[in-house]
Amino acid sequence: MMDGIRQLRHTVRGLARVPGFTAVAVATLAIGIGANAVIFGIVDRALLRSLPLPESDRVVQVFEGWFTNLATVEILQGGLTTVTAIGAANDAGGRTLEPADGPARRVTVAEVSPEYFEALGVVPRLGRLFAREESEPGRGGVAVVSAAFWRTALGGTADALDQGLVLDGVSHAIVGVLPEGFDFPSARNDVWVPVVMDASNPGLHWGNGSYSSVARMAPGVTPAQVLDEVMAFEETMRLANPLWTPNPGFWEGARVTPLQEARARWVQGPLTVLLAAVAVVLLVVCANVANLLLSRGLARGRALAVRSALGAGGGRLAREQLMESAVLAMAGLAVGLLLASWSLSLIRPHLPAELPGAAQVGLDPRVVIVTAGIALVTALIAGLLPAVRAARGAPAAALRQSGRGGGASRSRRRTTRVLVAAQMAAAVVLVVSAGLLARSLFALQGVDPGFVTDSRVTARVHLAPGLSGDPAARAVLLDDLAAALSRDPALGGVALASTIPFGSEDEYMATFIPGVTDDPNELPMARHHRVTPSFFEVAGIPLLRGRGLADTDRVGSPLVAVVDETFAQTFFPGEDPIGRIVRYPWRGAPDIEVVGVVGSTRHGDLADEREATFWVPLGQMGLGPIGHAVVVAEATGEPSAALGAVTARVRGLDDRMAVSELLRYEERLGASLAGTRLMAVLLLVFAVTALALGCVGVYGVAAFSVREKLREIGVRMAMGASTAGIRKEVLREGLLLAVPGGVLGLILAWPATRLLEGLLFGVARLDPVTFIAVPLILSGAALLAVVVPAHRATRVDPAVVLRGDG
Repeated sequence: MMDGIRQLRHTVRGLARVPGFTAVAVATLAIGIGANAVIFGIVDRALLRSLPLPESDRVVQVFEGWFTNLATVEILQGGLTTVTAIGAANDAGGRTLEPADGPARRVTVAEVSPEYFEALGVVPRLGRLFAREESEPGRGGVAVVSAAFWRTALGGTADALDQGLVLDGVSHAIVGVLPEGFDFPSARNDVWVPVVMDASNPGLHWGNGSYSSVARMAPGVTPAQVLDEVMAFEETMRLANPLWTPNPGFWEGARVTPLQEARARWVQGPLTVLLAAVAVVLLVVCANVANLLLSRGLARGRALAVRSALGAGGGRLAREQLMESAVLAMAGLAVGLLLASWSLSLIRPHLPAELPGAAQVGLDPRVVIVTAGIALVTALIAGLLPAVRAARGAPAAALRQSGRGGGASRSRRRTTRVLVAAQMAAAVVLVVSAGLLARSLFALQGVDPGFVTDSRVTARVHLAPGLSGDPAARAVLLDDLAAALSRDPALGGVALASTIPFGSEDEYMATFIPGVTDDPNELPMARHHRVTPSFFEVAGIPLLRGRGLADTDRVGSPLVAVVDETFAQTFFPGEDPIGRIVRYPWRGAPDIEVVGVVGSTRHGDLADEREATFWVPLGQMGLGPIGHAVVVAEATGEPSAALGAVTARVRGLDDRMAVSELLRYEERLGASLAGTRLMAVLLLVFAVTALALGCVGVYGVAAFSVREKLREIGVRMAMGASTAGIRKEVLREGLLLAVPGGVLGLILAWPATRLLEGLLFGVARLDPVTFIAVPLILSGAALLAVVVPAHRATRVDPAVVLRGDG
């Protein structure tokens, strides 16, 4: 024990005597360890850590990948024996909160069945959850809130249970506070209210397929057994549907999946790529530090040889080498954790809200312990080769070699070159991956969304409470809103819509098209927007055929619609769509005549294909069940001034109306690229880091080679060799150092980039531009790395070197 402490003190003192070496080694280790801490912290929360629910392995998502309806869930509640509870939730979006003082504002509300919390097994932090009878018509008026909302909006005291919330003009008593970090069905939710099951209107519950369902399995039951029992109810569910009778096999392909797996499925691919990338960075760090330790061992070669000759065993020297590596790794761990904490503070705000556990990502004890383990493994890997070298050292040979000038042996030179080649190979794999993702991002940014975003601003206006049951009053309010906005000099053209492309909500429904199909099971799906006639002009969507929507398309006039070019080509190929009929999918829906065709737009993701869309007049169809309108306007000056004008005009019209999502249209498109952009930036940072470390290795080998050859260079210059020739030779040798690693890296990139296939857009995995550009980048970086050694070689004074003073 005391011997180990003495050895540790000796190691620390030795490293303190070489501050330059120590600083470089610690900084290199900190970069690798810190990067791994950041990515592991994210991966741990999203993929590895159990859900913060009691016996979370028993919680499953029913119909994983599908949305379902309340009526289906109610049938299953009454019959399943393999689960103890099954419930449903709908991330219902925003509602207007009317505080006792101050302006109205938007809160995010989820509608859940009372059994939803039971299925999750959640225990409230304060108060209680919903009772079964509170989902019956006329029995609601209660709410539970998130811990964050409780703290920020309600004061964070037990008195909150005595307060009420007015949401869309309806009073709700707060009966409970959910646990910290509860993020089901979404981390965005502030308030949860019970969904109302109205037995007098079963069609409503069959037609609204926007709910996700979760269940708690009985002890000892597997997801496969639950699925078998769910499918046994297929005939019951099929025949109970009052809207249409689904075909047999309608639920074929349904899945019952552990909730943790279902929530993490969409992030598994990108996070696997990032985890692989930081592992590669760590390997580069290990190789770099191993090279530094080998160089330090060479510099101490004579001293180690003397100690060995005086009786210090190879095992002792190897332990000292490993101790030195471990001390460096622990220092790198400390600095790396500080670097990781700073990096996470920058990254956390940009993590998608849908990422499981995003709000809790940080350096908690579990992440710190794993990171410490990574540091120890790094110390072992980086120090193993130098330790083996020290253990196998021959003292007599080392003394003879140091007496001849301290040059490196051939095997040691070969080892350092192999380590440099490994670093460059790893760097090339990362640079290729980053290049592919960057080109994919550029391709996405070049996609035409089908509408104009320059100088366009958007906002969501939550209508005054109490208007949900009065379509006529809603129509008057919308007219007044459009008129008030149009009068503001900060706004040019103004349009209103129920939903817009790249909005936070959309309407996507089955559409009946006479002559295309009469089978309700085969109805095609189409995007659906209710807009004012000015929308197409404001958004810059061109009219291709027929007419647009008109101010005369109001309630009482013939129902009309405008379809986009994709809709026309999909359902009326080779035909004139003008005059054709479309209908909503419910029984008794009236005919809607197609009067025009406009250009197609993309809707939620620039990587998606254009989807069939039809647009109907807002003044004719109203907002339907939607409690808000979206404003799209052209800014005549600064967009910030235009957004301020929207808020002022809305509040001037009715201060009970909340305004949210005040965004430039470019921001909406940018949000759809946020995930790809974050991936590209992180990969680029890792690639540049690995390439820089690789170039440090090239520089070290080249500088050491020049130092070894100073006498030879002096002799050649004394015999007439030109400085240009010497410089060219050093540059050539430096470039040749990078070539083996570059070639190996390109070979390894071919299978490695398979991980990126699902993340690329508009660029092939074996993109020739990337695979040609990377060797050029590598060559340039390697040449830059040897510029200083080449310059030093040309500054040699032959006379000084030949006298032995250089």
